[in-house]
Amino acid sequence: MKRVKAITPIFLILLILSFFLLFFFQNPLTAGLQIITLPIQEWAFGMTLKPTGTLTPQEQLQQENNQLRVALAQMQELQKDNQALHDQFQTTTPAPQKLLPAEVVGLQQTYILIDKGSSDGLHIGDVVVVKNNLIGTIEKVTSHIAQVKLLSDPSTSFTAQSAKTSANGVVQAIDGGTIIFTNVVLSDKLEQNDIILTKGDRDSHGNGFPPNLVVGKIISIDKQASSLFQAAKIQSMVDVSNLRMVFVMTTM
Repeated sequence: MKRVKAITPIFLILLILSFFLLFFFQNPLTAGLQIITLPIQEWAFGMTLKPTGTLTPQEQLQQENNQLRVALAQMQELQKDNQALHDQFQTTTPAPQKLLPAEVVGLQQTYILIDKGSSDGLHIGDVVVVKNNLIGTIEKVTSHIAQVKLLSDPSTSFTAQSAKTSANGVVQAIDGGTIIFTNVVLSDKLEQNDIILTKGDRDSHGNGFPPNLVVGKIISIDKQASSLFQAAKIQSMVDVSNLRMVFVMTTM
């Protein structure tokens, strides 16, 4: 137990340092330290610390049992990651050769952190997907970590279209992360469960979204004869809180 007590303060310092770096995300001086703290950050996101030391036979047996459970859980997570890779590269849109896999190492309401950065060829504005589902775009990047803005971010705004009825509108986020499909003229038809797709608004520099990425499905419609436009509430097809791996559409 003495060894654990000795290691714990060092670990806590590194853990605090890793969170400290996030507040200075754009500072180039943090790049070297991120190499050290990134494994700590990944651990803090997905694992729990197991104490070691002198144990009774019963405690030793329990520890070995726990270690087996952890090994099994890690194997199952590896299988999930392998399946995610397989599923992603079976998807024809976007093109597999333009995708970079990245592990999720942090999650907040409006963004996630991934373990890839500018040293891996990532840039601000790069689109992040899972299969053909739109997750968000990279809004901050350092050498080894990138921050991905989710669709729930209040600044979200891009053109889109309903798959079945071809209604045109704008995707935005309101009320603490609710995603809506708005500015749809009354003459266009909206249907429950219709899929909303990106319309494609990339400029000559490659900034923006490619067409036909899935934003989500319509779960409710707000249409009033007295209004100039109608709107719909959208639900993503992906539970971001359960994501372990995403894919970045690179320009490499």
